[in-house]
Amino acid sequence: MAIAQIALAVPLRRLFDYRIPEGMTCQVGMRVSVPFGRQKLVGFIVNIAEHSEYPENKLKSVLTCYDLQPLMNSAQMAMLNWLCQYYLCPPGEVFINLLPKKLKQGDPAQLVEEPVWQLSLNAQASVPNRAKQQLALFEYLKQQGCQAESLLKQAGFSKQIINQLEKKQLIKPLDILSQPAKPLNIHPSPYQLHPQQQDAISAVESHVGFKAFLLEGVTGSGKTEVYMQLMAKVLAEGKQVLILVPEIGLTPQTLKRFQQRFDCGIAILHSELNDSERHNAWLKASKGLAPIILGTRSAVLVPTPNLGMIILDEEHDASYKQQDGLRYNARDVAIKRAASEKCPIILGSATPSLETLNNAQQGRFVHLKMLERAQKNPPPKPQILDIKHQPLQAGLAYGVIEAIEHHINQGNQVLVFLNRRGFSPALICHECGWVCQCNRCDQHFTFHKALSQVVCHHCGDIAKPPMQCEECGSTQIIDWGIGTEQLADWFSEKYPQAKPIRIDRDSVRRKGELENKLKAIEQGEHQIMIGTQMLAKGHHFPNLTLTVVVNIDSALYSSDFRAVEKMAQLLVQVSGRAGREEKPGQVILQSHFPEHEYLQTLINSGYPALQQQLLTEREAMHLPPFYYWAILRLEAVKQEKLLSVIELTEQLFSEHIQPNYQNVELLTSMPAPQEKRAGKFRYLMVFQTTQRSMLNAAMRQLILSLEQNSFSQQVRWTLDIDPQELN
Repeated sequence: MAIAQIALAVPLRRLFDYRIPEGMTCQVGMRVSVPFGRQKLVGFIVNIAEHSEYPENKLKSVLTCYDLQPLMNSAQMAMLNWLCQYYLCPPGEVFINLLPKKLKQGDPAQLVEEPVWQLSLNAQASVPNRAKQQLALFEYLKQQGCQAESLLKQAGFSKQIINQLEKKQLIKPLDILSQPAKPLNIHPSPYQLHPQQQDAISAVESHVGFKAFLLEGVTGSGKTEVYMQLMAKVLAEGKQVLILVPEIGLTPQTLKRFQQRFDCGIAILHSELNDSERHNAWLKASKGLAPIILGTRSAVLVPTPNLGMIILDEEHDASYKQQDGLRYNARDVAIKRAASEKCPIILGSATPSLETLNNAQQGRFVHLKMLERAQKNPPPKPQILDIKHQPLQAGLAYGVIEAIEHHINQGNQVLVFLNRRGFSPALICHECGWVCQCNRCDQHFTFHKALSQVVCHHCGDIAKPPMQCEECGSTQIIDWGIGTEQLADWFSEKYPQAKPIRIDRDSVRRKGELENKLKAIEQGEHQIMIGTQMLAKGHHFPNLTLTVVVNIDSALYSSDFRAVEKMAQLLVQVSGRAGREEKPGQVILQSHFPEHEYLQTLINSGYPALQQQLLTEREAMHLPPFYYWAILRLEAVKQEKLLSVIELTEQLFSEHIQPNYQNVELLTSMPAPQEKRAGKFRYLMVFQTTQRSMLNAAMRQLILSLEQNSFSQQVRWTLDIDPQELN
């Protein structure tokens, strides 16, 4: 009798055995339908065995097999099994929840029909010049010919614009499924490589099989051109390339550059796709119809039949770490995948993470450096402006306002960076100092003036702004601090001719809005940009000559030991947006602590010097990357219950687990930096060791013990391997 061992989307760390009925063809990597209690669930076959540890007469049978061919080959199955073992998560998180929604529901593994648009016979009718996007789509189809709807969306045209042209009978759909796969056509590079770019390309091409390369290049040094030159060779060999970027905001710009160089199928994967778009992109990648796969974090696990290279841009970015469900780090998974697929991986960054730098210094990665800009224009050296005792307007000192006026009068663009959304971070009582707080988080609400709401950025709670102080009854409620919304309002009032534009998570909620705003900036419609870290990295604005960083002080005294590293990376990235073409750039940092040691090292000696200083400190303090960490996070509504469970867990670890794994120690049990969130109290238990395998084994034993002890069911707990933040 054949037994299918199946992963189901349930929070249990085990596979489930089911009998395979006679005459049904089931293979590892196929989806099946099985009974589970009173439900019928979609499962994924992870293994097929001849016997089960359970009595055969108690085993239920597989109901349906959805696939004629496995969705994953043996190498991809091995990769997913490693993911389960390393991150100690339920198999359903890996084998089911990482699939596109339609495949999770049991839909056929076939491309979903999508319209292909062409110009109508009466396409001579004119599009009004004022309808710029409609006109742009009309001209695009005129030049490119028939285009699938997904490709038009990738090019920045929304469904609304397509519908408007269809209503005017200027375009019509073809009655075919989708465009056939494009033949590969690689356009020659329009750029002359500088010596350091050529050296980097030669170094990668000289290795065969798996090798990890750290490509450290200053902002504007031409890392993307190096990627494309390396991709050209891999694609010409008939292999696929997987490119990962940290955020959706970088996808349109990167896609545009790849489309200009490579005529071939490109699969795009990120969270803003609808179910059909994600389904089609996943299948095109897995069937080999898309030589290039471009996506954010989740794209690292998309199956590919013939992977030839992985490129992970901005490798230092915290966005690569998943913070819920399967808490994987896409950077680490990409390295493991490249090793299993025997292909090279390039980790690119102007500000490498300390983990990656340490790996390079230990000889595990090849360290490639590009220290000069492609345009021969040196990166601007940041100037620190001491704002102590200075009068501020919307959080800006007089010297900064003067510099902004100078640059916009010269016809250039200015980026004002403030990593704080909303109008102001808090509302306070002017009489007694009461702060308007979220009762579920014990954190202050953020005031959003345009919405006329206060919003908790931790749990998402929304309320109306208070009319009176809850403590003294005063009506003198004032906003405290500066957010991007307030900055944008101030600039719009003071410099309306510069057409200030705000880009943050609140201002680009609608699909396609970010692409449209970035396109408007590139076309020079806006001289002043106000934004959060969405604007800080990866973007190329040729006319941007001044970058202002409004507030950098919070990271200098943070409880997170990674805060200074993240602050320095962000400063270097945002500084690198200025002066990328012929015009020289200027960067101004506002600070109340201009003499701080970390700031002085960063400004005067550069990011590499600060890296070495931080590495030395981390080693002395037994912190990552020299020690490996795992964090057990626990939360409960009642604090007393939480504390009692932590005490029992500590006892369990010290008496039953640590004697077998003496190299693993419980570093601390402590309240989370934000102790209360969404009505629950939160604590952390931090474990550390110098041996990764020992930590994994100890944590596996701890999880098994917790699952068998009834006291652990009184709280919600999750395990985070290689955590990137304490909260």
